[in-house]
Amino acid sequence: MGMYGYYFALDDKLVQQIDAGDIELKSLNIKDYPGLDIDRSWEAIHYLLCGDIADGEPPLSYVVPITSKRGIEFGSFGAFSLRADQVAEAHQKISEMDEEQLRLRYDFPTMIKEEVYPLEPGMVSVEDEDEFFAFILQHFNEIQRFYSQTASEGKGLIFYIF
Repeated sequence: MGMYGYYFALDDKLVQQIDAGDIELKSLNIKDYPGLDIDRSWEAIHYLLCGDIADGEPPLSYVVPITSKRGIEFGSFGAFSLRADQVAEAHQKISEMDEEQLRLRYDFPTMIKEEVYPLEPGMVSVEDEDEFFAFILQHFNEIQRFYSQTASEGKGLIFYIF
């Protein structure tokens, strides 16, 4: 069984109400909001951008917001919110990034050593280095498009793992 990352965009005011505890996330029908499934790439992308499997410095830590500071009770792994200004800040930063810049950050042997999800011991061979980068890049490009749309609409977002 894998752990998949999923974003959904919603009105910034609604994000603030969820953060304040005025509205429970589980009361929303997530399918009613624009979303993006990034498969099992979430921790690898976060690691690639932040150099760590959790936390990191904004605005890159906003791209896959898996921090210990903004958790919302939701499902088995919780959820994380970003306000519209944080989405816009992250969008600006990642819109400047291309494949070449990501490749410079990519350290496959270290990611295996650090057991960055979904790289589990014994599951990935050294020959999979380019294939795994392509997997990360595909989902990073989808995140760029999703953040572009979300930022242009002035929306916030929720990210969760299921």
